[in-house]
Amino acid sequence: MRFPMTVLRAVTLAPALLVSFVLTVVVCALLPPALGLVAFMAAGGVLVALALGQLQEPAVAALTRSRPATEAEFRVMAPVLAELGGRGVDVGTLFVRRIQRPSTPVAVAIGRRTVVVSPGLVEATYRGGVTGAEAAAALAHAVGRRQAIRPRLELAVLAATTPWRLMVATFCGVGRAFAWLPFVRLAWTLRGVVGVICAVQSVVEGRAWAGLLGGAVIALTYLVPAAGRRIELHAEAEADQFVLSLGLRPVLAGLLRRYGHPMTLERMQRL
Repeated sequence: MRFPMTVLRAVTLAPALLVSFVLTVVVCALLPPALGLVAFMAAGGVLVALALGQLQEPAVAALTRSRPATEAEFRVMAPVLAELGGRGVDVGTLFVRRIQRPSTPVAVAIGRRTVVVSPGLVEATYRGGVTGAEAAAALAHAVGRRQAIRPRLELAVLAATTPWRLMVATFCGVGRAFAWLPFVRLAWTLRGVVGVICAVQSVVEGRAWAGLLGGAVIALTYLVPAAGRRIELHAEAEADQFVLSLGLRPVLAGLLRRYGHPMTLERMQRL
């Protein structure tokens, strides 16, 4: 069953924005009154500035943990950017991540014509492990993903949902730390059954609002990841088509095969 992208994005963004707002209010309330008011107003001012297109570079640097490419890095990637420019893909600003992590994408398009690349991609391009055409295909795929999603007020939304992402990362870290316990995975798998029992019990006891609230929270643990996966699959498919339209499909396919990137059968057929 296909869902409109706006619905999927609403499912993923609405809880993140709501929880982030509540966490921000709680943190500001715990501060001294004057300091809390200043912090809340400052946070609001930053979001308004980002929504109006200001503070782009520092926002990209902070949100992606990156920095503008140095002169040496830009010289390495200049032929790649020229290759993309010749194919009609304009990259205005190049950023390089400060830390290389295995789970971090090699290239991400964000903000106004900005692409953030991993230091590993720059080094591999310099050493010849990745050709200029392959690096261009990776950057083009990142641009295609962003064009597929077409996020509105991207940097403002990312900044506003930072408390949500910090909370999710914390809970994921705690979950991984206790994953060795015998019944932790089973309890998480059966959370839907437990949620239904608690909701029914709350309604029977005359606390319907508590049961419905708890049921909604548990339902979101299913809906939000599912919507996120749908968005990722759609963005990946559209980005593959974008790379295909640029004539870089064989290059991207060869790069993914060489580095053993896991691919579904559908994606292998597309590429």
